[in-house]
Amino acid sequence: MTKPAVLIVGAGATGLPVGYHLSLGDADVTFLVRPGRKAAFEAPQRLYCYDDVSLKTFDGYDIVEDVSELAGRRFEFVLVTLDGHASLSEAGTDMLRALGDAIRPSDATVIMCAFGMGVREHYLETMGIPESRLLHGFLGMLSHQAGAGLPVHPPTDPAKVAQAAICYRHPKSRKGFRVETGNPAAAKRFAALYERSGVSKCARFSKDMSSIFSTIAFPVYVAFELEGWADIATVTRNKRLWRLACQAQKEILTQPQHGWRGKALSLVIGPRVNKMVHVKSERDMLPMDSPAFERFHHGGKVRAQGVESMYRSLDEGRRQGRPMNALRALLELLEAHEQAARTVVG
Repeated sequence: MTKPAVLIVGAGATGLPVGYHLSLGDADVTFLVRPGRKAAFEAPQRLYCYDDVSLKTFDGYDIVEDVSELAGRRFEFVLVTLDGHASLSEAGTDMLRALGDAIRPSDATVIMCAFGMGVREHYLETMGIPESRLLHGFLGMLSHQAGAGLPVHPPTDPAKVAQAAICYRHPKSRKGFRVETGNPAAAKRFAALYERSGVSKCARFSKDMSSIFSTIAFPVYVAFELEGWADIATVTRNKRLWRLACQAQKEILTQPQHGWRGKALSLVIGPRVNKMVHVKSERDMLPMDSPAFERFHHGGKVRAQGVESMYRSLDEGRRQGRPMNALRALLELLEAHEQAARTVVG
């Protein structure tokens, strides 16, 4: 029987753990990486798992550096791990266009891992595929490069971390990936393929919730940044800032594009619930240091994705005649923070 073929664009903190778990389920995994980076991702790759303090070996995959190398190959799924900022960049757009040309004649389903307002529309337009062939997906686990310099807490083994390329930690639910059900049949097939690993699960969520997930978290991360990426207990002591961030989140939730689900969530999600969510996450993700992870990830790697999405949400709200006062005030605080940081560096 032919193995299900999956192309993963990017072999970093999202691509490697997803590819590893798919390979455990006997998927035929190919990575598309930037030109000149093939040697860095040659098999085998080692992944450190916080769950059981062990090193995992990932091999048996293929690597290509250019879309042209995919000619004549067919994939059931194409997982694009670029974030929203990279997807909207000139280089990202060129890659998505070439990738669209390569897979359009097939029936491959694209799973984009990017977040941010307007990103889905960008993928559809640039790749030239119908909406039924585009799903949103993202990691349910936390994953980072081993060289991120996160603090080490027992029982983490620093010697094993030093041998790894990527480190990851599952939540207690074991849901390592989440995929949208805009195309229910395709989402079901991907979830089943992913769960063949026997060690990681794949949750499914609606297309409407995908739109919400893509935009609402960013204001809360601004509060974390302004408080120096401290733990949730410290961040929420600044009650004025925390309320402002949660109100900005509500403004985004109640925008028309999020429909009744956004309005319903806006009645539930507030300062107390947001704090509870982050308290639980910090506890459940130990021994991974969640505040340090958020600093590295949301404060560095994907920061531009979040900031750009918030400005697009602000512009869209104003176009709709909404004042967006909290989001505007929060972004002004962020701008002042950035200016102060530039002044210190200068």
